[in-house]
Amino acid sequence: MKNLLLVLLIASFSLGIATAEEAFENPEARREWLESTYQNKQVDMPANFGIRQQKLSNSLPNAAEGLFKSGSQVNSQTWMHAGPDNVGGRTRAVEYDRTNPNILIAGGVSGGIWRSVDGGQSWVQTTGIHEIPSVTTILQDPRPGNNNIWYCAGGEYDGNSASRCYSAIYTGNGIFKSTDNGLTWSPYGTTQDNQPQKLRMSERAYRLAIDPNKLDEDILYLACVGTILKISENGTKYEVALDIENLKYNNQATDIIITPSGKYYATLSFKSHYTDQTSHSGIFYSEDGDHWENISPDFLQPTHRIVMDYYRSNENLIYFLTSNIVEISTGCDTRSEECNSIFKLERNDDENTWTDLSASLPFFDAKHPYNSLLTFQDYRMDIKICPTDSSIVIIGGANCFISYDGFNSTNNTKWVAGYSPEYDENVMSDTTLTIQQIYVKVLNRMFPTGGWDFHWFTFNPENPLEVISGSDHGIHKMPDISENAPKDWIDLNNGYCTTQFFDCAINKHKAGDDIILGGLQDNGTYGNYFSNTSFQKYWIGDGMETYITENNSILLSSQLNNIFRFDLYNGQAYSGSMINLGAEAEDGVQFNTQFAVNPYTEKEFVTATDNVIAVCTDFTILDAWKNYEYHHIDNLNTSCISYLSESINGVLIGTSNKNLYKVTDLSKDNFTYEVIDLPDFVTGNYVSDVWTDPQDADHFIAIVSNYLTLGMLETYDNGETWQDHGGNLEEFPDGSGAGHSFRCYEKLVYEGDTLHLLGTSDGLFSTRTLEGEKTIWVREGANTIGKAVIEDIEVRELDGRIVIATHGNGLFKTNYATSVAEFNGKNLGFAVSEVFPNPASTSINFVVNTDEVANINVKLMDLNGNEIATISNEELMDTKKINFDVSNLSQGTYFLHISSGSNYVTKKVNIVR
Repeated sequence: MKNLLLVLLIASFSLGIATAEEAFENPEARREWLESTYQNKQVDMPANFGIRQQKLSNSLPNAAEGLFKSGSQVNSQTWMHAGPDNVGGRTRAVEYDRTNPNILIAGGVSGGIWRSVDGGQSWVQTTGIHEIPSVTTILQDPRPGNNNIWYCAGGEYDGNSASRCYSAIYTGNGIFKSTDNGLTWSPYGTTQDNQPQKLRMSERAYRLAIDPNKLDEDILYLACVGTILKISENGTKYEVALDIENLKYNNQATDIIITPSGKYYATLSFKSHYTDQTSHSGIFYSEDGDHWENISPDFLQPTHRIVMDYYRSNENLIYFLTSNIVEISTGCDTRSEECNSIFKLERNDDENTWTDLSASLPFFDAKHPYNSLLTFQDYRMDIKICPTDSSIVIIGGANCFISYDGFNSTNNTKWVAGYSPEYDENVMSDTTLTIQQIYVKVLNRMFPTGGWDFHWFTFNPENPLEVISGSDHGIHKMPDISENAPKDWIDLNNGYCTTQFFDCAINKHKAGDDIILGGLQDNGTYGNYFSNTSFQKYWIGDGMETYITENNSILLSSQLNNIFRFDLYNGQAYSGSMINLGAEAEDGVQFNTQFAVNPYTEKEFVTATDNVIAVCTDFTILDAWKNYEYHHIDNLNTSCISYLSESINGVLIGTSNKNLYKVTDLSKDNFTYEVIDLPDFVTGNYVSDVWTDPQDADHFIAIVSNYLTLGMLETYDNGETWQDHGGNLEEFPDGSGAGHSFRCYEKLVYEGDTLHLLGTSDGLFSTRTLEGEKTIWVREGANTIGKAVIEDIEVRELDGRIVIATHGNGLFKTNYATSVAEFNGKNLGFAVSEVFPNPASTSINFVVNTDEVANINVKLMDLNGNEIATISNEELMDTKKINFDVSNLSQGTYFLHISSGSNYVTKKVNIVR
């Protein structure tokens, strides 16, 4: 939601000239911020929260049911995916099908399972939009006759919005299984406890493994937060695999591999998620998965995490990569405040020969710490050995390196992806550079191809020199990893829609304008200035707030006080200004960067940090930061400014401490404000969004994003009284049950209709009328948006355009559909069944039911709304089953558009091969 006198954008806090560190990602700061937005420390989690929340979610009405009756139903919005199709989100797991390497299975950390049948040239999401939102590990059953069976698990511990926060959608939820080579997925046994708000070990997964020699039973091992779990009896029995001396390990990071002959290796980190450290850590070996021996070398340092891989041509050779605890470890390079080790194990007749290779790890220059491995403790790291040449070893952290002598020396290691060693980290504070020069240098700071922040590598089973990476930038392939081959990566993010948006923006002044700008986790800021679904990069880091002016200039921000204005020509920056401010905050800057712009003049600009509000009178000039006036607000340094919203006579400030601050005069000499308290019945504290009435300064809506509280709050009298409109999205009227986490709100008035839109942790909802606890919210885009987390909503009243930003599946857009007219109480219409099968490869089936004679038109549309085929256009009565051959269609996502007169419904269809 962002409109009114100053268009608002979420997230902010900093005022200071940008430093090199501030330009790059800070996973820990991001985690702390996001955790504060969802957690509710005032109320205990109710019993069976997840099960109750799922039941509540499934009981909510859908706006796209397709049954139209007089006066009781409105046309649903036709939601189309708006991209980006060429940018992938964080990917911690991707694998080749060992029987057909053209088939790839990949998972986004908050975007579900995706499948390609053409080597990554196109992708289809094969998990339902209501299931498996988080994927961090994937396993294909290696046993003969079982290669059609796949398993996956999810949930990150560090680095993502998933983290340790109360976010129902981002954590994992046990193990899922596919028996048709990744086309469909189902919960495996009883591994789901539907309690994603609690730190259950199996809901933060690192790796799955299965013993290939046990042919008579399925025994899975899950390396997860806390320990290694053994799952048997078809997923109904959980055991702690590593349980020496009856100790339950609480190690934060773990790993497990099982070799083809049935040898087990497991690693447990020194760092614990319950205490600062634990002595029950190291490297363990077993021959049955039940009895383990600690085989750690004497030189093993205390670790955050250990990852490993065995050589496919000699399973007795294993490499280990560690991220060590700097303040505890000794004898390692800490110039980048990181400490990594690499070593190998050679086993021969139960004898272990260890070789420490850590001195050969790459480090280019102490002045450029971003050019080292940079695992950021345990967040981003992997190691893989070329299946046919043990001298070729690839490792990943922020950067990716390949050694061609097994890390036996420093001379044969190549940097092949990540942050460029040529990048000058002081570029943004160089006053001799123009904004265009800064823009070009910053965007060229990366290796030309290949992504950054690496989590997973896998080799082609038929071409062992071809490697695929999973990173924060999605999926990439290096066709030939050999030493003398070109080190070029091929981008495989071709419709792999897993990006995680924090914010989006559209041009509010131009009807029909399709340009969208958005800030993404991990991937900076992107816009679609040349294509509807292919986006181009405009900035780096964690993308935050965005704004598009009437002439299509852009404002954007990234984490920790990076704010820029770019004037564009043919979509490229040619001029602009840095509008970051000198450090005025008493306690330093904060992670999320929020600003607000006056949409009428598009010159005035407001930003904030800590207890400081800064007002710029004209941000369009080169040295805009010189035009700022600073204003201090008492007591704000005990919380953080979570949202800025411009009202008709000042600024409304949302905080992380439940209060609102209303600034009624922004002038330098007469700066005044008042404190507006949220009502006592609100137990949450994080105000994630504020909507203000452009006609009435005393009328506004505050959104509180924490779980276990009422959080859709409206006042008409400047906060003297409040009414909550959570309605059927709450389990109990007081908000204490398993209700949703509300994220953002927007109101659209178009052609006499009013539409209220509410973004939640469980998808997008709408209503025509706000009626307190009687409010009935209906789900928008049930078959397209699904239950994706909604982080931002943008509307344009000139043409009814709506754009939403999801945190895991990119952007969606629609144009508002007006209400169904009255038809004197008669039934209008028709109902449409779900499409089966879905995904489909040869044909699809669905049923249309009519209550009276009606002309039913059925069309097949692509993602961009282009008509592919007319399936049916005839008068129908009662029930008709429709079958349509899809065998000649390319793999991808399509929509059925079923209409009768002005009434229509859409159904999403995935075509797979």
